[in-house]
Amino acid sequence: MKKGCARMIAVQDIKLRGIPSLIVSDEKRKSLSLPTVIFWHGFTSAKEHNLHYAFLLAKEGLRVILPAALYHGDRGEGISQKKLSLSFWDIVLQGIRDTSAVRDALEERKLIADGRLFMAGTSMGGILTSGALAAFNWVKGGAVLMGNPSWETFARQQISRLTQEGVLNLSVEETEKQVAALRPYDISTQVEKIKDRPLFFWHGKLDDVVPYHSAYAFYQALHEAVDVQEDNAVFHLEPASGHKVTREGMLAMVKWVARKI
Repeated sequence: MKKGCARMIAVQDIKLRGIPSLIVSDEKRKSLSLPTVIFWHGFTSAKEHNLHYAFLLAKEGLRVILPAALYHGDRGEGISQKKLSLSFWDIVLQGIRDTSAVRDALEERKLIADGRLFMAGTSMGGILTSGALAAFNWVKGGAVLMGNPSWETFARQQISRLTQEGVLNLSVEETEKQVAALRPYDISTQVEKIKDRPLFFWHGKLDDVVPYHSAYAFYQALHEAVDVQEDNAVFHLEPASGHKVTREGMLAMVKWVARKI
C-alpha cells in the first residue's frame, strides 16, 4: 500500500455455523485466504468489546474472528447472574466446540491461508485459548491475556470460593466429576503438546480475578520441558496492573502475533 493511502478495515456481522461472529479484515482482502486469529472475549463481556484488538491485528494484514460465547451478547438468554456464574465451565466447554465449528466454516470458505490459525482471548477467552491448544493441533499458536492454562487448579479455586459464598453446594463426588470433565483441556498437565507452537502471555501482577501465578508456572514449566526459542514463549507481567490489559500489553501482543503467525 502506498504511503499516505487510507486502509479500510471491514467488519462483517455474520453467523458461522450458527454462532454470531464478527469478521474483521482489510476491506480489499476480505475474500482472500489470510492468516487468521479466532479471538474470544471474557466472562460477561461481548464480541464487540474486543474490536480494538481486531482492528489492530487487521491492520497487520490478518483476519480476526470475534465469536459470541454462550449466554453472552447475541446469545444472551437473560439468565440470572448466579446462573451465569454457575455456568462458567459450560460456557468455556461450549466455546471449545464452537471454536472447531468456526474453524470448519472458515475452511469451507477457504479463508485461512496455509493453515495459519491462531487463538487468542482475554480472561475467560484466554482460558478458552489454553484449552483449545490442548484440544486441537490445528491451532498453530496462541495469545493468552489474563487467562489461566491450569483448568483443574482454577476450577477447584472457583468451587471453593462459591461454596464459601453459599452459592454452591457440591458433594465430593460431584466436584470430582466436574473437574474430571475439564482435565482433557488442561494444557498445564500436557506441556509437550505445545512443542514448537508460539505462545504469548500477558498478565497484571495485581490481578485478583485471575491471578497470574498458574500461568507463570506453566510458562516456566514450558521452558524447562520443551526446547523452545525464547521469543516463541513469552510472558509479559506488568507489576502495577490488575485485571485489565494495558495499551502497551495490547500493542505487544499484536506485534508478536503478526510476527509469529
